Amino acid sequence: MVKKAKCRGPSLAIAKTVLKRRQQKHRLRHRYEEVEEQFRKNGGFGRPVVSIWEAPAGGIENSPAYRRLLTRCEVDAEGKPPRPEDRDGAPVKGGFPLKKYPPNVLVDCVRAPWLPDDWAQVLKNTGPGGVYFGWMSPEGKFFYHRNGYPSSIEGTLGRKLSPLDGLNGVKRMASRIVKPGADKKFLRDCLTAKELKSVAPAIDFLFAVVSGRRATSDSGGHDIMVVEGLFRKAGVTPVWYVDAESLSDYRKLGLNAKVGGKLTPARNMALNDAKKQKKVCVQISDDISRWTYYDCDKQDFRGETDFTKANKALLGTKKHIISPLAAAQFILAKMRSDDGKPHLGGVFPTGNATLTLGTEEFGRHNFILGDFFVAEYSSPCRFDETMSLKEDYDFTCSHLKEHGCVLRCNRMIITVKHSTNAGGAVAARDAQGEKEKMNIAILERKWPCVFRVNFRRKAVAGTEITMNWKRYGQKARGLAKGTFLMKVKNTKIKTKKGNSKLFALSEKYCPTAVLHYTRSYTANYLDERSSKCNGRTIGDCFGMQYWDAKGNAKTYGCADLNYDIKTGRLKISGPKHTKI
Repeated sequence: MVKKAKCRGPSLAIAKTVLKRRQQKHRLRHRYEEVEEQFRKNGGFGRPVVSIWEAPAGGIENSPAYRRLLTRCEVDAEGKPPRPEDRDGAPVKGGFPLKKYPPNVLVDCVRAPWLPDDWAQVLKNTGPGGVYFGWMSPEGKFFYHRNGYPSSIEGTLGRKLSPLDGLNGVKRMASRIVKPGADKKFLRDCLTAKELKSVAPAIDFLFAVVSGRRATSDSGGHDIMVVEGLFRKAGVTPVWYVDAESLSDYRKLGLNAKVGGKLTPARNMALNDAKKQKKVCVQISDDISRWTYYDCDKQDFRGETDFTKANKALLGTKKHIISPLAAAQFILAKMRSDDGKPHLGGVFPTGNATLTLGTEEFGRHNFILGDFFVAEYSSPCRFDETMSLKEDYDFTCSHLKEHGCVLRCNRMIITVKHSTNAGGAVAARDAQGEKEKMNIAILERKWPCVFRVNFRRKAVAGTEITMNWKRYGQKARGLAKGTFLMKVKNTKIKTKKGNSKLFALSEKYCPTAVLHYTRSYTANYLDERSSKCNGRTIGDCFGMQYWDAKGNAKTYGCADLNYDIKTGRLKISGPKHTKI
């Protein structure tokens, strides 16, 4: 009997289930707004302040607080929330008995990262008919404020609360992200029989979390404990590589921390530690909250002008929410089963899953994001310690040159804050983007023609780049004679007569010299044209398309370059002239 092939396309049944859940959430939000509006219109309790011991008219389940709670929980098919003891807001241990809670108080489904174990986060109905979030003490007293008042939590306890106080609560919350048995099912469903034989046990990995200066803030401490909690639930204790000044703060959180120094030295220390222990090195950022795998083969979106079709496909795609251990095991099994024998594997570089369904499931010459990657200890590749940012681009190129390929799983998506958090690598950035531009210049020098500035990203001009490994080494073409021929749009550009045309760089300039936009504003289209050249080599700019003042498409050539330099819009760094 021939085994039927597994269908890996979007499922209508899954899409209907997801839509039904979304519609349920929408109805719950709408109902909450209706109930609160009605309560306020009726005057609420009829006074500004109401006791937690006074039940709302019609019962707690018909009150605004209960309806607000439903919008913050994962409700069941009947629209019921989890039991109070199963909600994240409930005390981790001890606390005021839930069975004795006042009639105007509900345990929340969310918990502050600084809240002590024996406290609860709760909701109550207000006198005017609204909802207020607060906290219930172990003695059964309701608190409105964390600090700022003598009657606040910190004022009552006589000390400042920190992420260390909420450590166990955040761990418990993180442990609920991955459902029991999810990892085992994911590996069984998404790996072939041959690949399953390559699944390595947890002991074969060194999990290294590179962090720094984030253990003392509420948001940083929360992120750190989510990562730690996800690992602990999978039976893994990661090693935290941090700066010397932060070591004691991380150890106070109960983490296995060691001094790693700055970003790239810490990354190299983790790689070297893994090699000494003969373990696979898995490096993780300190702000990842979820690993999701979309089990779907490549979809055909050719001819689409927007993401409507892709969004519909994503709606019906089967998702696996897994632990970081299972994510590493999956990527390593794929790497070791691949004919190219890559030594580096990673995940899709953005959190937008819609962008991935139209791509191949695995890329072998793509950028590997530093937020989560798997590296074989046998590879000699290391991070460039002269770089403070963009170091993962350089690391990817080193692997491509040394081993011929990498393996990027384009269906694996991580939920990560990237550049929005405080501390860590973000502290190395500056508002003008000068440090990032300096690191981009290093990349351009080491890997000519591989990188281009990405002007579509919302960032400081010239600080975001795209990578194309196929262009590596093109700089050597034609330089012996002092000229550089760059083919544009599949080498040939058709003219009306059917002939092909090649654009040659002027012998006046070196094709590997880098252009910089000076922001000398004179004419809109000229400024826009010049800004596209910022941070790119002269060779990369030739053949670039731009639009003139009348909206006509033009191709950037020698005359345009000469004019932009003459008028001061562009300046050149590096060797300005070719050697003839």
